Amino acid sequence: MGSKYPPSMRGCLPLWTLLLVVAFIVIFFFFTSYDTSSQDPKELTDTYRVLQDVTIMMALGFGFINSSLRRYGWSSMAFNLFLLALTVQWAVLLNGFLEQLSPQKVVIKLSSIKLATMSAMSVLISAGAVLGKANLVQLVLMALVEVTAFGVMRMIQAKYFVHHIHNAVLAGGVAVGTSCYLIRSPWLAMVLGLVAGLISTGGALSLTMRFNNMLDLHDTSGVYYTFGLPGLLGEIAHIVLITLQDDWTKSTRFGLKPQNMERTSYV
Repeated sequence: MGSKYPPSMRGCLPLWTLLLVVAFIVIFFFFTSYDTSSQDPKELTDTYRVLQDVTIMMALGFGFINSSLRRYGWSSMAFNLFLLALTVQWAVLLNGFLEQLSPQKVVIKLSSIKLATMSAMSVLISAGAVLGKANLVQLVLMALVEVTAFGVMRMIQAKYFVHHIHNAVLAGGVAVGTSCYLIRSPWLAMVLGLVAGLISTGGALSLTMRFNNMLDLHDTSGVYYTFGLPGLLGEIAHIVLITLQDDWTKSTRFGLKPQNMERTSYV
C-alpha cells in the first residue's frame, strides 16, 4: 500500500506523526500526573479487568475485522493499532481538561484510561467505513476531531440527562405542530424547534423547583415545560405567521391565490 502514496505523502507523514507524538509527550510532562492516592485493591482489579477486555477487543477484534480487504490486510492492522494508541492519549488529556476546567494538572487514573479507551471505539468504528479511501493523515485528523466531539458531547449528556433531551424533542414537535402548514422554509422550523427545546430544557433545570415552591405545583411528568410553554410558543408563532400571510395576500394585485385559500380554510 505504501507504493500507492505519492512521494510528498511518504515524506511528510513520518515527520508529521513524530511532531504529534512529541507534542503529546510535552503535554503529558507538564500537565499530567499519576494518581498516588490509596484505592481499594478490589476496585482496581475490577477496573483493570474491564480495561484489559476492552483493549483486547479493540486492538485485535477491530483490527481483524478490518483486515478482510485483500490489499489492506496488514495496513488495517497497523492503522488500527496506531489510531488506538493515538486516540487513547488524546482522550485522556481531553477528558481530564473538560472535567476539571482549570489549569491544574490532570490526574491520570486507571478509570480515566478505561474511559479514554471507550472513547477510541468510535474512531475505530468510523475508520472501518473509510478504510482504503483515506490515507493515514486523514485518519489521524478524523480521530482528533471525532474524539473531541465525543468528549464534548459526553460532558453535555452528563449535564443534561436523557429525559431532558427526550422532552426537548417532544417540545419541538409541539411548537411546530400548530403552524406547520404555514412554514415554507426549513430554517423556520429549525428555529422554532431550537427555541422550544431550550425552553423545555431550561424549564426542567430551573423552573421545576421554583414553581413547586411558589405555586405549590407538583408536575410529575413536566407537562407545563414540555407541552404548555412550547404550545404557547407555537400559538404565538402561528399568530405571527397568519398575520404575515394576510399582509402578503393583501399586497398582491390579484388577491388570494387558490392554494393559499385552500390552506387558510383550515384555520
